[in-house]
Amino acid sequence: MFLAWRDLRVARGRFLLVGAVMALIALLTTVLSGLAEGLVDDGISGLRGLPLTHLAFQPGADATFSRSTLTDRNLDAWQGHRGVEVSPVGVSFANAKRADGTTVDLALFGVPPGSFLAERRDAQAALDRPGLVLSEAFRADGIRVGARLTVVGVDRELPVLGFTYGGSYGHVDLAFTSLETWQGLVFGESAGGRFSAIAIRAADGTDLASIDRRAETESVT
Repeated sequence: MFLAWRDLRVARGRFLLVGAVMALIALLTTVLSGLAEGLVDDGISGLRGLPLTHLAFQPGADATFSRSTLTDRNLDAWQGHRGVEVSPVGVSFANAKRADGTTVDLALFGVPPGSFLAERRDAQAALDRPGLVLSEAFRADGIRVGARLTVVGVDRELPVLGFTYGGSYGHVDLAFTSLETWQGLVFGESAGGRFSAIAIRAADGTDLASIDRRAETESVT
């Protein structure tokens, strides 16, 4: 203890410098940790906001929507199991043009009518007709209900039917539409009932692995 106090008195500047460096490193670690968490949340906050517990993908897709394509055959194997609710979902990115010519990016989620993913009555009603339900972030960008957005590429014009909770996927704000509309935008007339993944709401303890084998899917939390 005597030697330690003597060193502190003799080399006070050196120890202050070391202490300052350690404090700055601790501050930098805290800032980087917060930045990383913010980036992760901005990437998947839209998924976190949905009332699902798992997602089932095509085997080998590495839990990536753009690499996964499923059909009703996969979905049928998931349906009818106790403690499990399922819904097909299509996910893709799109660019849409406003009436004034400016464009907005959309993380487009296609959801069928009757899906547990749309819990509110007005959300279910919106899925019964072609149109878009946008994240609240688009309202702040000046888009209003009744505005019409033209999806670039297929050049299909869709009305804005309403707004829902804020959220994003892949750092792009969400836009919901009916699964049928999504299939038309992505596959055109050759959709063949295809979608990206199966959204699952499962009770604790449900054996999803056995259903995966029958459905030829890979489910993840």
